[in-house]
Amino acid sequence: MEFEELVCYSQTIILIVLGIGYVINLRNKTKQPKLKSENKCPLCSYIILDQSVNYCAKCGNMFSHSDGLSLKK
Repeated sequence: MEFEELVCYSQTIILIVLGIGYVINLRNKTKQPKLKSENKCPLCSYIILDQSVNYCAKCGNMFSHSDGLSLKK
């Protein structure tokens, strides 16, 4: 196999791989992105980005992610 043939084959393989990547990229762009659930402060409606925080950084309101225990007897 001559050098020119080897270069031609390798360039063809590279173009095929790039074409496959392009098709996969187009297919992924057509999918709708998943919407993240938003946590909002009940008092000031500030959007809280972290799911594990239990207070509002803007107004300082404390809130719980769970229902908690009932205080009724």
